[in-house]
Amino acid sequence: MNNDSKGTDGLWGLFAISSVAFLALMAVSPVKDYFREYRGHQNEYRSFLLDRAGSARELKEAKQEGVRVRQIWVPELGNAVDRCTSCHLGVSNPDAADAPQPLSLHPRTPHTPDSFDRFGCVSCHRGQGRATTEEDAHGNTPDWPQPLLPKRYTEASCGSCHLDEVVPEAAQLSRGRKLMLQSGCYACHAVDPPAVWSSDAPALDGLSQKTSPGWLRAWLTSPVSVDQEAKMPDFGLTPAEVDSLTAYLWSLAPAPDQLIEATPAELAEGDPVRGKKLFRESRCISCHTVDGRGNGSGPELGGVGSKVNQRWLISFLGDPHTFQPATAMPRYAFAPEDLLDLSQYLIEELYDPEAPEPGEPPRLARKLVQGGSRLFARYGCGGCHVVRGMAKPTPSGPDLTGIGTKPAGLLDFGERHDLSRSLPEWLRAKISEPRSFADGLRMPRYDFEPDDVEAIVTALLARETEPVPLSYRVEAEAVEYSPPGRFGTLADKYRCMSCHRIEGAGADIAQAPLTVEGSRVQTEWMKQYLLHPFTIRPILTDRMVPLRMSDEEAGFMASFMANVYLDDTITDDIFPDGIDEARTERGRRLFFERYGCQACHMVEGRGGYYGPLMDNVGERLKSGWIEWWLQGPQRWKADVRCPNYGMPDGDPTDIAAYLMTLRPATDADPATGNGGKGK
Repeated sequence: MNNDSKGTDGLWGLFAISSVAFLALMAVSPVKDYFREYRGHQNEYRSFLLDRAGSARELKEAKQEGVRVRQIWVPELGNAVDRCTSCHLGVSNPDAADAPQPLSLHPRTPHTPDSFDRFGCVSCHRGQGRATTEEDAHGNTPDWPQPLLPKRYTEASCGSCHLDEVVPEAAQLSRGRKLMLQSGCYACHAVDPPAVWSSDAPALDGLSQKTSPGWLRAWLTSPVSVDQEAKMPDFGLTPAEVDSLTAYLWSLAPAPDQLIEATPAELAEGDPVRGKKLFRESRCISCHTVDGRGNGSGPELGGVGSKVNQRWLISFLGDPHTFQPATAMPRYAFAPEDLLDLSQYLIEELYDPEAPEPGEPPRLARKLVQGGSRLFARYGCGGCHVVRGMAKPTPSGPDLTGIGTKPAGLLDFGERHDLSRSLPEWLRAKISEPRSFADGLRMPRYDFEPDDVEAIVTALLARETEPVPLSYRVEAEAVEYSPPGRFGTLADKYRCMSCHRIEGAGADIAQAPLTVEGSRVQTEWMKQYLLHPFTIRPILTDRMVPLRMSDEEAGFMASFMANVYLDDTITDDIFPDGIDEARTERGRRLFFERYGCQACHMVEGRGGYYGPLMDNVGERLKSGWIEWWLQGPQRWKADVRCPNYGMPDGDPTDIAAYLMTLRPATDADPATGNGGKGK
């Protein structure tokens, strides 16, 4: 055999071996696919359907269930593709509610039953949607940017579309967003779209005429040791840094209109007993807390007497807007003697005996003050606190846009070798112990509870890199409205919109929006209510504060609302010719017998405590409003608890006729507590 034939035989042998190897490789794929988990799950699901089939049609459909890769494609969400339903077969089948996983019905969400076609699975749960094995789909696959979202953070996906602070049925996400706003995270961190927030931290001009050097040093050293409810975090300042920052803050002179000069009246001693009475009458705990008791929307007042001096307190209570222009606190019309007595009570009774000693004023050495100024800038203090003449600094921390989908491989774990390489674990550690990753980091430490940390992690995980299409976004439109003219000036003076909404703007703390208040209440009643506010619902604590406005101011505001804040579709008086007795009697029967309104409302000393008192309601509400309300209470405010009974024509009018004739509660029989039948 010559050399050429030997070479040819060798090539044929190599070709034969490679062909066998190629055929073996080609066989691996179908064999491997044959043993995929989804095949077993689909056969199990088919058996499940056959067992549950209750009709010939259901039996036929069950037999037709084939074994195949099932896929959801959502082109609107960046061409999202997932094959999760290859194993999770019963997600949209109500009959699979008690089936074992992964065959079970998906838990109820606000989007079911259309959620799978519109959202798919990975848009909420993340993970490797194209995978066809549990390990790849659920596991932390190397180089896959979006591992499966842990179940406890599922609400983060709600935040991809729902951009408002409060997200319905997502309590943890809503709480996390609220905490981020309250904690001033956006003072240091930018996001896109920008977060809408405002700081309620005090201005720092003229700090030397407000507090003592000892209190300021203790606060800078550890805010939470001075006030357990402190929102300001612990920056871990060294004693030298505290001295330097104290000197800088002490050097900030007050604005000319904030300069406090003692007057003979202010130097006199007030009456703390009368001051305590004023404190209660002014319902200060409608906003503030005292040793943790109260509303909590305003600063804690326990220990305020050891924090501020009386001269500053008198000036602040007299005109809080001068010292804190953005404060939600109204400007009460306190008389000079009221200010003296109220401040005397606060200084004497709300004093913390364990408060730091006043201490000596800091040395305002140039080097010390300059060092404090640099520290003020380094730690971004100006992001929360206003200093006159100083521009608001640009956020100094990392941009949080897209942090919720940042691959773990791009995160700097620094010295935290104890952490698993996952984004949620990294975020949790960053929030709990931010400076544990390396020396020299600036982020301060917040005293968050574990549940708070989990909520904030959820909110951060909602910050995805790619925004969802506009058709998927749910966001309330920002409403800007300022009441006009003199009414606007008074509304700002008394901070009406700190609690009430008008034309969609303002806070939603109060029960009543004022947009159509003129169509709702009688003008004279409103005037008297502004002068002497009270609660009309027995189970509620008085929240409206007595503002001590003048009779003329109250009359003007009531008249303005009566003429401007109206709904033209609501008639003021639907009984211009008087109220027929037969109509009144029918309305009484409807109220008590057909609709059972007394279950919530008290009338003539009888009934429930949940709703507003109905005695003398005709002097409070307009008859047209009552009729309009009974035709659909939720038109006024979506969360109104009064049910919509779908009353037929005539019933709302007759009930309004009965209510307009009720006697005042003061006419009740003192022996029985029951009133008369009506006027």
